[in-house]
Amino acid sequence: MSKAIVFTGGGGPDYLPDDLIDRGDYLIAADSGFDKAKALGITVHYVIGDFDSTQFVREALSVDHELYPSEKEYSDTYLAIENALTHVDGGYVLVGGGGYRLDHLLQTYSLFSQFGPPMLWLTRYESNFLVTSYKRFDKLSKGETVSLYPATLEGEASVKAKELRWPLDSYQMSFSSFSLSNSCMEECLEVHVEGDPIFVSFPVARKQDKMVP
Repeated sequence: MSKAIVFTGGGGPDYLPDDLIDRGDYLIAADSGFDKAKALGITVHYVIGDFDSTQFVREALSVDHELYPSEKEYSDTYLAIENALTHVDGGYVLVGGGGYRLDHLLQTYSLFSQFGPPMLWLTRYESNFLVTSYKRFDKLSKGETVSLYPATLEGEASVKAKELRWPLDSYQMSFSSFSLSNSCMEECLEVHVEGDPIFVSFPVARKQDKMVP
């Protein structure tokens, strides 16, 4: 099953998980996400947006692209995710979009309610793994910081994760109540979710992260 990898502006990682990109994946950049992909040594299939942020306009225009006016109804990230999901039969990964401008960060986060959250969201500051029902994380370090929070603004879930300094047992998670800066007490972490999906977030995107931990 193919997936889309969407590169966007904002804080992005300095490297990607070794097993992130598979044959048949669709790679698309939203405006300055082209710069991030280029810095990572990635050649994208398509570039979309108004091209007001990329530093490589001429190079971006040489790729298959869709150019929009700067005054438009939707953000470049919206357009990229919308386009990406028409090209794949699986989900998508979001690379970038972390920090810098709060309004952009919140707007990006709001897109997860419209298109569904990404299976993996890599920013400059954290690796966010989507959990819809159950996921086991291995090869962790004892004491490693981890946060758990809803994958959409309106998401609500009951969460169980026992291998934590502050264990979660049928914890009612919402945007106003999530597990911030918890820490792993074991080298593995099992997360059970009932309800809406959540993100399990490890600070700083790590090279050893796997697409499926």
